[in-house]
Amino acid sequence: MNRWAAVAYEIPQKPMISVIMANYNCEAFLASAIRSVLNQTNTALELILVDDGSSDRSVEIAQEIAKQDARLSVFSGTRYGGPAPVRNHALERAKGDWVAIVDSDDLIRPDRLERMLTAAEDTGADILIDNLAVFQSDGPANIFTMFEGDLRDRPARIMESEYIKANMLYGRGSKLGYAKPLIRRSALEANSLRYNETMRIGEDYDLIVRLLSTGARMMSVPDVMYFYRKHGNSISHRLDAVALDALEQTAGEALRQPTPHAEVTAAHAARLKSIRRAVIFDQILTALKRKNVLGAAKLVGTEPSVIPLLRMPLIHRIQQRTGNPLARSDQHLEAELVKLRALCEA
Repeated sequence: MNRWAAVAYEIPQKPMISVIMANYNCEAFLASAIRSVLNQTNTALELILVDDGSSDRSVEIAQEIAKQDARLSVFSGTRYGGPAPVRNHALERAKGDWVAIVDSDDLIRPDRLERMLTAAEDTGADILIDNLAVFQSDGPANIFTMFEGDLRDRPARIMESEYIKANMLYGRGSKLGYAKPLIRRSALEANSLRYNETMRIGEDYDLIVRLLSTGARMMSVPDVMYFYRKHGNSISHRLDAVALDALEQTAGEALRQPTPHAEVTAAHAARLKSIRRAVIFDQILTALKRKNVLGAAKLVGTEPSVIPLLRMPLIHRIQQRTGNPLARSDQHLEAELVKLRALCEA
C-alpha cells in the first residue's frame, strides 16, 4: 500500500523550516529518512534533497515520493564531491526562517521539529541542538546517546569555548559535533556564512563555530529526538589523511582569528593539538598495516600521548567478535526506535 496516496501535501507559500538533506548512494535508507521528515507534526516545512551524483536508485526513490508530497524538492544530476557543497546548494534554495539538517540515512521523531522550533523561539536561540541517539543499522541496535553530564538533564546555553572543547578528536565527554542543528537562517545570511567546501567531515562543527564567533546564541535541549544510524557506508566516522589534513587546516585558521576571549583561543589551541595527535595516530596505523614496526615506534616517540589510542583498534576488534557485551544499550530508546522504524519503513 502506498502510504502517501491518502494525503497530498502542498508546499507552504512560506515554509517555517527548510530541511536540507544531502544524499549519496543511500537507497537502502533514503525513503525512511524522507518519511521521517515529512511525517513531522509541524507541516509548514520544505524538504530540499540534493543528490551528489548517486549511482544507485536514490534519485528515483526520492522523485517517486515527491510526486505525492510537494514539500519535497529533489535536485540531482551534478557530482559535488561531498556533503558541504551539497548543503550549500540546498541552502541557496531554502525559503524557511529556520534551517534543519537531517542526513539521508537517519531518522527523526515526528514531533522533533515542532518541539525544537518552540524551544528555539522561547530561548531566543540562533542555533538549537537536541540529544542524539546513535544506533547500529545491522544486528543489535546498541543505542547510546551523545550528551553527557548536565546536558542530559536540562536545557543549557552552550558558549563558543564550550562547543569547541566538546569537539576534541578522541576526546571525552559530549561529542557535540555530531549534533544536527536547527539554525536561524537570518543568522547565516547576516554574516554570509556557508559550509567550508574543503571539508569532507566536521563541516557542521566548522559552520557552527564560525556562527558562534559572530555572537550567535546556541542552546541545547536534553530530549533525544534524532536517531543517527551507523552502517558500513557511513562517512562521518571515517578519519583518513585527507580528512585530517582539512581538519588541521581549518583548526589552524580558527586559532589565528582574533578574539577578545582567552578561553576561546585556549579551546582552539587544544582542539588543534588533538587533531595533530590524530594525524600521528593515523600515520602509526598506516605504518603498522605495512608491517613497519620500527617506523610506528618512532612515531610513538614523537607523540607519546597517542599510546592510549593504540588500544582502540584492539577494543573495536573484540567488540566486533563479541557484540560488545560491556555496552549498555538504552532499552527505552530501543523501543522508541522500533516504533519509529515501523512508522517510516511501512
